[in-house]
Amino acid sequence: MLMNKTQRLVELLLTLNTRNKFTLKDLSERFGVSKRTVLRDINELSALGIPLYAELGVHGGYRILKERTLPPIHILEQEAVALFSASQSLKYYRALPMESDWRSALAKFYHILPEDIKERIDRLQQRVLFWVPAQSFESPYLSTLLEGALEQKVLHISYESEHSITEREIQLVGLYSMNGKWYCPAYDFLNNDYRLFRADRFTHVSDSPDQSRKRNHDKLLISDWFSKDQEREESQEKYDLRVRLTQRGVLLCRDDAWIGSGLTIFEDGTGYINRQIPLGYLTWAANYFAGLKADAIVEEPQELRTLILKNLRETIAIYDEGEQ
Repeated sequence: MLMNKTQRLVELLLTLNTRNKFTLKDLSERFGVSKRTVLRDINELSALGIPLYAELGVHGGYRILKERTLPPIHILEQEAVALFSASQSLKYYRALPMESDWRSALAKFYHILPEDIKERIDRLQQRVLFWVPAQSFESPYLSTLLEGALEQKVLHISYESEHSITEREIQLVGLYSMNGKWYCPAYDFLNNDYRLFRADRFTHVSDSPDQSRKRNHDKLLISDWFSKDQEREESQEKYDLRVRLTQRGVLLCRDDAWIGSGLTIFEDGTGYINRQIPLGYLTWAANYFAGLKADAIVEEPQELRTLILKNLRETIAIYDEGEQ
């Protein structure tokens, strides 16, 4: 059955994406047309932006460059609007893996849409917003980290912690974002354990020359990290956490998912936190509740009260020095 020109161009594009190299003779026989017709079709695809490369000689032929172009797809109006709606959730991130590719794809897609659908998408973007808190720091290695996660490479990194910059080798489980920040759970070969890294704190990332230590993460997915985090929390020593909250304290605490799970709100708007806290959370909790001042009074554990008091004394000492 002979194809019309449009069908043949689509089939030709599909063929080019599935073969490393091809000759005019191969394609002429496949589509039942002359070599001249095939050459015209190839030139038309090239004019449309398909990255084709011609090699001369006995073993020459045509091949498509690495940046392959996918065949056209047919989508409904509602599907097009839904895609742009979903893309809004990424709009306010300071950094994104493959950001230029994402923006380029959306621009191309938007360009070919009918005017009435463009207007609907424009109205949607004016009325719906997925806000992400603005971040002032850069994450220049996001794409490298994503590639490392996808290919499961061992990476050599320099990482800036609160205390120093260290060099180590890691193997990423994946990446996830929360509140505008990117996080990288990974196996840390320096500590022989899984650790959580912030993407904006990497000062250098490259492939390790030694890939022989690569771990098998086939059954460890990024979604599994949160259950592993729960397991680590459950394995730690725990303390009973008791905190009295004013009305303002309730408003501030209920937005935190972890604290909110142990919060009781009374009829007068005040509240009480009653839950267990792992040992590893004490330092964080001391800073958090100290920031709430008189709106959060920690009753237990004593270890947390001691940490809060220590932090407050250190802060007072710093300000006392400035007044002298």
